Amino acid sequence: MNKNTQKNPFRSINLKLLFTIGISSILIIVPSISFILYTAYQTKKTDTIKALELSTKIMSRNLAASVDFKLVEDSKNILNTLQLNKNIDGALIYLDKDTIFSDYHKKNISKEYLTSLVDKLITQETENHLIICEKIQFDEESELGSLCVISDKTKLKEAKYNILKLILIILILSLSSLYIVTKYIKKMFIFPIFELIEAMQDFTLNHNYIINLKAKNNDEFKILFDGFNSMISTIKEQDEKLKIYTNQLEETIDKKTKDLKEIIQQFDENVIASKTDLKGRITYVSKAFCDISQYTQEELIGKPHNIVRHPDVPKEAFADLWKTIQSGKTWKGDVKNLKKDGDSYWVNATIFPEFDKDGNIKSYSAIRHNISFQKEVEDLTKNLELKIKERTQAIEIQKDEIEEMHKHTRDSIEYASLIQGALIPDNNSFRKYFQDYFAIWHPKDTVGGDIYLFEGLRSEDECLLMVIDCTGHGVPGAFVTMLVKAIERQIVSQIKMSHETVSPAKILSIFNGSMKHLLKQENKDSISNAGFDGGIIYYNKKEKILKFAGAETPLFYIKDNQLNIVKGDRYSVGYKKCDREYQYKEHTIEVEDGMQFYLTTDGYLDQNGGNKGFPFGKKRFKNIIEEYHEETMADQQEVFLYTLAQYQDNYETNDDITLIGLKI
Repeated sequence: MNKNTQKNPFRSINLKLLFTIGISSILIIVPSISFILYTAYQTKKTDTIKALELSTKIMSRNLAASVDFKLVEDSKNILNTLQLNKNIDGALIYLDKDTIFSDYHKKNISKEYLTSLVDKLITQETENHLIICEKIQFDEESELGSLCVISDKTKLKEAKYNILKLILIILILSLSSLYIVTKYIKKMFIFPIFELIEAMQDFTLNHNYIINLKAKNNDEFKILFDGFNSMISTIKEQDEKLKIYTNQLEETIDKKTKDLKEIIQQFDENVIASKTDLKGRITYVSKAFCDISQYTQEELIGKPHNIVRHPDVPKEAFADLWKTIQSGKTWKGDVKNLKKDGDSYWVNATIFPEFDKDGNIKSYSAIRHNISFQKEVEDLTKNLELKIKERTQAIEIQKDEIEEMHKHTRDSIEYASLIQGALIPDNNSFRKYFQDYFAIWHPKDTVGGDIYLFEGLRSEDECLLMVIDCTGHGVPGAFVTMLVKAIERQIVSQIKMSHETVSPAKILSIFNGSMKHLLKQENKDSISNAGFDGGIIYYNKKEKILKFAGAETPLFYIKDNQLNIVKGDRYSVGYKKCDREYQYKEHTIEVEDGMQFYLTTDGYLDQNGGNKGFPFGKKRFKNIIEEYHEETMADQQEVFLYTLAQYQDNYETNDDITLIGLKI
């Protein structure tokens, strides 16, 4: 850093600081002191005039007798007392405006001079004198004359000049103090600023990152220096990161450039591309173009593009092509071209105009891909159409046969549906035992794997409800429901013929053993693996009890407006993995009028829907019961169906759905 660079900022700040403080001080201190001193001068002047007026007034009263009795000597003796005041040049006693009764004046001042100063018999002030005039009278009504005392203003002028000298001295002292203060401020403020400027210039010019400014005092400059040091440290870190990023960017650019060159090379070798001027002369061809046309680049550049035109292509097709691209649009289509050896090849071409910055067409570019093989296939396809037509006729005959077979199968399934529907109990059978009820049974297909069975038992007070979800749905599930119905008929017959207590848990155990036996699922090597999940309710209207046993099926019921859930066993019925000796748990509930019970298969709970396709779930099912249990069972049935339909929306039905609601 050169010498001038060091001094210029410092000198500039020093002068500006000195000028600013000096002007501020002069504008504040000097006027203030001047005002104070001027006020003191005016006060002294006023006091002098008041004292002189008082003295004149007293003397005029003392002169009243002398003037009244025309005692001139006595009046002069009184006036001679004024010589004690060195500032008084003389005094005149007027009987009227033009008549002087007596006078007093200093030796060096004449009477005529004093007379010339008194213009009127009133108090007045000239440049060098104060003239105080006072009436001579005994009382307010009598007036004997006037006394005029002439005082020299020299002392007042001297006081005025002394005040001006004092102001000048104060001004000089103020400027001296300002200079000293400026020097001190320069040391306190300008030196740290200059040190900061020097560090900034060193960093800017030399990229010096090891600068570390240290403040002498714990003040704002320390905060400024610490901030500067932190900034340098941050810039250093950012610069290092920038260098790393720059190196990485250069590596990325090199890699992208290499990749781009490879892409261009791949484009040149694999894409049949060309470019022509406005007259159709070739200005560029790719290597792939040369390979397929059998021409070299030298043979093609500058030649009209119709060098590869095949005579089979009508002129009208090329006229349409030129009309399209000359209008600024893109043309697409299949073109048959001619190789150098006279052979042909087919391409699917996209030809488009290129524009200059003014929007004018400057050239035409084309990109093609080889479809010769596709055209060969099309030719072969035409030859095969006849054979396909013959084969299609044969397939149509087979189709009719298959449709006839399908119709027979469909008719059989629909008949099976009638049979399965006949197994479903009439809903009116619930009316004898329950105050209100509803039953929902919706197979996924024409027939299903869900079934519910309801039977009256040994008296008019006993009934048995079974809600069963057999393996699968459709025809396989329907076959299992037939088996379940057969076993159920046997169990109900045995109950009606005996007097033993009805146990839903025992009934599940009988189902478990019977199905394993009938389907030969006693061991793991069994071919079939069918069974069911479900719940069985036994209700005794007279004894006011309800018994429940469930296999992977819970029972929901409302009592005192509170929802309760009885969980069934986490154990299915009849499958190969099921133990024949397994004992299901039985639950007994004392019922009251108004209690409501709900039993459902998993088809309702597992139905997918909603925004994310999740299952309907137990939570929503319970919410419906809690919100609508005070409605009639018919209304509740509508709510269950409507809510599920809204949730399912466009999702496919997952499974058969069975839901029974009963009110005590």
